[in-house]
Amino acid sequence: MRLLPIASTISALCAVPILLFVVPQLVASGVVEVGGSVEYMVVLPTLIGLPCSLIGATAGVAGLLGRHTRGLETVLMTIGQVTTVLLALVVVVWAFGFASTGWELLLLPTSLMVGQVIVAAGLIKTARQYRASPVAGPDAAE
Repeated sequence: MRLLPIASTISALCAVPILLFVVPQLVASGVVEVGGSVEYMVVLPTLIGLPCSLIGATAGVAGLLGRHTRGLETVLMTIGQVTTVLLALVVVVWAFGFASTGWELLLLPTSLMVGQVIVAAGLIKTARQYRASPVAGPDAAE
């Protein structure tokens, strides 16, 4: 069950530049200016993060249904990945299914930002467990 933490780490890291680009502008002026480095800070991380979220959601749901893992960290990561994928699907269905202009697709990075906050909580819990667990050294087998 290594796929879920790996996909979750990649997708959560992809959400960081999006948050760093969007949140300060929203706090400062209430408007996100599209220009400058938006391709590298928003578009590229979204294109990498959403497929990783789909992989993570699939691996997480399969792990939970197969009862391979039941820890809180796995549940948090799975819920976050599923939330990301569902929000992205809602945005895409809204953009293509109804009479729209296509500007709705600008909300696609928002799905990554929202879901990955939950994933980050699961990753932090996983990191704390690894840090708290004793690591056996080479002399432990003797």
